[in-house]
Amino acid sequence: MFKNAEDAKKNNILDMAITFTSMMRVFAKGSKERIAQKFWEVTSGLPAITVVDDYEQTHKMFCEWFCREIYTAQKTLKNGRIKSSQLASYGQAAKTLDIVLKVYIFYCLQPSSDVACRISRFLHGAVDTPIMNHLKRVYSDTTIKAITIEQVDKSTYQILQDLLARDIKDRFHGDVLPVQYDDIMWLALNRETEEQA
Repeated sequence: MFKNAEDAKKNNILDMAITFTSMMRVFAKGSKERIAQKFWEVTSGLPAITVVDDYEQTHKMFCEWFCREIYTAQKTLKNGRIKSSQLASYGQAAKTLDIVLKVYIFYCLQPSSDVACRISRFLHGAVDTPIMNHLKRVYSDTTIKAITIEQVDKSTYQILQDLLARDIKDRFHGDVLPVQYDDIMWLALNRETEEQA
């Protein structure tokens, strides 16, 4: 039970944001509650973030916690083989974090409009497999070997963020934020996929 309406609102926004990531099905049973509790802690510290280095430290700490504590769900593959549960990858952690914070901060202007405006420019662009493949195709000089977000480690994630920034500069002349880029590209790439089907 929540003590006040603001806590209930925060809980509801975080729950919607976590669901919006569509990642919870990837993780072991019981993970959503643990992830939600960690997001409560992360978002409670947002007002103290004043510079990009503060945000980067928060991002890194969350992803490292996630990679130590959250497991993927066991999965039966199409060929009938069982894929065992394992610790989540850095790519899975970052995608979950990047989308939840986009919803919480950028879409919902939480925890306040002042804090949201200050932090929105620090947010990373969420990278899913189609965006990763787009970046690899456009910047074929890249050394990214990962095929799925599950295969993305910390260094590959940083390379992807650097390529995302490069694509923003090349494609949008630097006029969009990373958090806006993933909205634009997610729609464009999904439309492209639908047209090819």
